Amino acid sequence: MPRNRLIAVREYARTLCLAAIVSVASAGATTAHAQVPPPPSLPGQSDLGTKLANALLRKDAVAYAGLLADDLQVYEEGRRVASSKREWMASFGKKLVAPGVQFKMVSGYSSTGRLLFIEYFSSLASWGRTPPPDCCWSYDAVAYDVADGKITKIQRLRGGDAKLSDKDMRNGQ
Repeated sequence: MPRNRLIAVREYARTLCLAAIVSVASAGATTAHAQVPPPPSLPGQSDLGTKLANALLRKDAVAYAGLLADDLQVYEEGRRVASSKREWMASFGKKLVAPGVQFKMVSGYSSTGRLLFIEYFSSLASWGRTPPPDCCWSYDAVAYDVADGKITKIQRLRGGDAKLSDKDMRNGQ
């Protein structure tokens, strides 16, 4: 191939690459403004979320277990800790009903097939003391995957023992 023709082919290829990059970047900018909203929650999913919150807050192990699929999978920090409802209730059920143990939750979030809550847990009172208002709580982000009206998977991420200030989280301050 003659040298002039080779240079012309290279320039044409560069032009096509640049055009493709500009086209992809423009398409990304356009679609960012025209995103389709996510699909709605599954039928009964909001009710299941309400039942879940009520069971935890009332410390009702029977109601809580009734929301779980028999083949439930539970993960903490990405590590599987239970492979069935029976196995999960054998460990978490004891914590749920223990005297003095307290649970709190903040408003949850819902997307198709998933519920997400921030859960607060304190066991200080189970040692015979009343916990101070802002002491001794652990905070976890918990995702509950839902299918066929049951919770099929629980994923727990430890948030620690110190809550970030809501005031500092508003408007990037």
